[in-house]
Amino acid sequence: MPSLDVPGEFLRHAVLDTVVPHASDIDLEAALTSALEEGADDLPSVLSYIPQRSLLFFDEFCTARIVLRLANCSQNSLKSHLQNLEIRLDVFAIDPAEAVAENPTPTRDLIFSGVVDSQADPLVVVNEFEGETGDGNHVYVIWSLDTFLKRPRIRIQHPSIIFIASASLNPAENRQLDSREDVYLPSLVPASTNVLQPLSRDPAFSQKDPFLPASRLLRVVPAKYSEDPIYNVLQESGHPMRILPAASAKIRYSRLNSYSGRPTTIANLDFEITPFLNCEVVFDRADLRLSDGSIEILTDGPGLVPPVKCYPRDDITLIYKLTPEYGPDSSPSTTVMVSTLDISLEAVIKVSDNCKPRILMQWTTNIDFSMALNPNFGGPSQALQRVNRPMSLGTLASQASTAAGGIQPNRTSLRERAYSATDLGVTMSFSGPPSVQVGKPFSWSVFIVNRSTTPRKFAMVAIPRRKVANTRGHVARPSSSSMSNRRSDQVAEAVTDDNIVHAMQKSVAGQEADLVCLSTDVRVGPLLPGTCYSTELKFLPLAVGSLRLESVRLIDVNTNETTDIRDVPDILSFGQYV
Repeated sequence: MPSLDVPGEFLRHAVLDTVVPHASDIDLEAALTSALEEGADDLPSVLSYIPQRSLLFFDEFCTARIVLRLANCSQNSLKSHLQNLEIRLDVFAIDPAEAVAENPTPTRDLIFSGVVDSQADPLVVVNEFEGETGDGNHVYVIWSLDTFLKRPRIRIQHPSIIFIASASLNPAENRQLDSREDVYLPSLVPASTNVLQPLSRDPAFSQKDPFLPASRLLRVVPAKYSEDPIYNVLQESGHPMRILPAASAKIRYSRLNSYSGRPTTIANLDFEITPFLNCEVVFDRADLRLSDGSIEILTDGPGLVPPVKCYPRDDITLIYKLTPEYGPDSSPSTTVMVSTLDISLEAVIKVSDNCKPRILMQWTTNIDFSMALNPNFGGPSQALQRVNRPMSLGTLASQASTAAGGIQPNRTSLRERAYSATDLGVTMSFSGPPSVQVGKPFSWSVFIVNRSTTPRKFAMVAIPRRKVANTRGHVARPSSSSMSNRRSDQVAEAVTDDNIVHAMQKSVAGQEADLVCLSTDVRVGPLLPGTCYSTELKFLPLAVGSLRLESVRLIDVNTNETTDIRDVPDILSFGQYV
């Protein structure tokens, strides 16, 4: 048998398995030693002595143990190959009820994948034993890996998870070493038999012994180790473990009805404990961060500030006041602010005294702080709506102050952002860079809010502005062909000469594009009532100066109704070296 010092023989009889202990501070060395002393032989029976988790939770941080058992491994072999060993752990969400005879492999979704740090120091337990073939040992190598059990992307009726571990022993380097050609005969491999060996004592061959290998006459397979080297080991089968959501969270927004110079939004954050638990949950952290604005918590009374003790079916609501911040060139009445809100929630589930898993929920959402059409009296009724109604009262006020000699709003803010309300019950806001460079693509951010009561699905197309041709008035000129001496004939003069028509067609110059839209097919939706969507329009400027689009056409896919949005940002294009 080859030695285990050879890289391909290190994992010859290796076995992999995973375990999630119930207690976070368990002494694995003592548990394994106790199991081996009681006569446990195979790896599953040894790990059965470790109390394991029977129920896991989504959004949980848990510590999984990966156990590798090596057979007849020396200390020198373990030290030389352990540093070149790569341990990987994959966690899949499955539905065991789908595993039937027709489909033995259920649908699964990868929810975690991680690699053990190569610099980590694993726990090593050696078990010496006496077998029928002689003395031997089993070496147990244990790694710890922190895993985050995120929610699956597919719908699972009865969710469970399985842990699958794998070990690789530098497969790239080993294959490179094996691919080298060795012109010499490998060691411990017998040479081919000399067919002319009986003639070596013949006096006729006194000068040199005759040699003819049998491999030249017959196909002789040299004696060698028949099994291929092993560089990868995969866990044979996973153990399904039940997993459930411990809590659910959602956030709702509502605007203040009272008019103010700065739009304000009230956010209600709900944290609800699911009825699947039968233990206490400590909601100890709620962190909200607004990208462009300030946050003020309104529920700061006793029992509402984390940490809060919760029980199954409890619902904790935290109320926040969100206020946007404007730059020096922005105005609340003419600028649409779309801010990003980052939400992070943490809680501790007290399953037992020595098992307290922690869950973490994080997500990001957009908030539209645009001004309402009529903030004092709410939106107009259906009977009072007009086809071409103004965008907002604030815009009309700014136009009136400009006409009366007041201060004109800053053009920079109008160039970067634009706001439009369509007759389809959809509000759109466009935002782009203040200036662009010729030949360098740029993007507009488009934020769409469906304020109607029906679901919507749109297609968006950018309509370029066409140059108006210099149409000169037609002047009737007498044709040279009509200048004949036959004045008596009642023949009308030609409208224009053929030479003039040919000269006009030849002098017509083609129209060059100043702005090219690179987003040819933009689809939005389906948008449910009250939902929003964010997308981008990409353009390529080809000229220097002030560029504009004719409009952005919004097409309702269901009814084919079109709306041209002409309130779009300006585009100021500079040269390459400005």
